[in-house]
Amino acid sequence: MKTLHKGFRALVLLTAVAVGATMVSGTAWAYRGGDRDGGCACSQRDGGWQGHGQQGDRLAKALDLSKEQTEQVKAIFRKHRDETAPLRKEMVSGRRELRNLIQSDKLDEAALREQVKKIAVTDGDLAVRRARMSREMRAVLTPEQIRKFRALQEKRDRRIDGMVNRGQEGRSKGE
Repeated sequence: MKTLHKGFRALVLLTAVAVGATMVSGTAWAYRGGDRDGGCACSQRDGGWQGHGQQGDRLAKALDLSKEQTEQVKAIFRKHRDETAPLRKEMVSGRRELRNLIQSDKLDEAALREQVKKIAVTDGDLAVRRARMSREMRAVLTPEQIRKFRALQEKRDRRIDGMVNRGQEGRSKGE
């Protein structure tokens, strides 16, 4: 059982990293066209590209994107959103199945490990797609904008590290 506990911690950490990477590379720029295949009610606001909390506008402003660059970035994210939709749906269903296995009355460690492997493959495929999208986006940005973007990512990483460390400190005090 102790092995499962360590494996579950690793899964939680992997999931947190994957979610963080997705938020930085995708959600911050995501164009939500309101097609209801991955969109939400907020995607109807102001043409949809802002998404939750209007991160796209804030990031465009922080990087000082021109109107032309903003349109190019929107197009890149629209293209990749459509291409990754099946993988994102697969990831959601894979994580749901993992949750069901974890919460099952009968522990099936082999099935848990197999499901984690399936999720890892899908996550790897999504990471490759994010890398392609990132390469396309960097081609639109100036060297100074790329530097600013990386600085914003580092700042976000430090904030996430702080949250993770606070969680570990609280856990060690409480255990």
